[in-house]
Amino acid sequence: MIQLAALLARPILGKLPLPEAAKDKMASVNQLLAGGSGESWIPLARQQATLPVKTQLRGESASVERGERDHDGKPLRWVQFEWPALQVDDCTFHKVCWRFYQNGLICLELVASKDAAGLDVRDLVGHGIELRDRNGFLIGIWSAAFAIHKGTDRAVFHAAAADDFQPLRLHFDETAEIQGGIAFRI
Repeated sequence: MIQLAALLARPILGKLPLPEAAKDKMASVNQLLAGGSGESWIPLARQQATLPVKTQLRGESASVERGERDHDGKPLRWVQFEWPALQVDDCTFHKVCWRFYQNGLICLELVASKDAAGLDVRDLVGHGIELRDRNGFLIGIWSAAFAIHKGTDRAVFHAAAADDFQPLRLHFDETAEIQGGIAFRI
């Protein structure tokens, strides 16, 4: 019976006018999800400002780890920041981990889930980092996002990008122990 009602309501609801703001938001989300390549994600990239997202949670990293590895016969240093579990509406961020390499390689690991009880069928979940040095100077802002579907118990996302950004190279050894970040859903 419910399926029949939904089927009959679709033509009626489809003719109701949507507010312009809702049309713009839907078009923006669909454009972001399509990304021009049919992919359902926003690639990791440096931003000029934090993303203007209403549904977000700001927080600080819980741990930092520094290390070094061999790359083409030379030592390559890295620094990694992890966030504690976060809840943004019906999406849970189980793990958020950013790693910055001295050569400009940047990696993000995000582990998330989406409750089956929410109204939205899918969301775009992501994280942004505001990387600062020990004096509070903003080195740069990076973010990435991924599509997650209703009822997903656990999904692991990874993004990486090489960014030949001079401030990152100049301030790499001066990164602060605690970083600010934004977990968001669209």
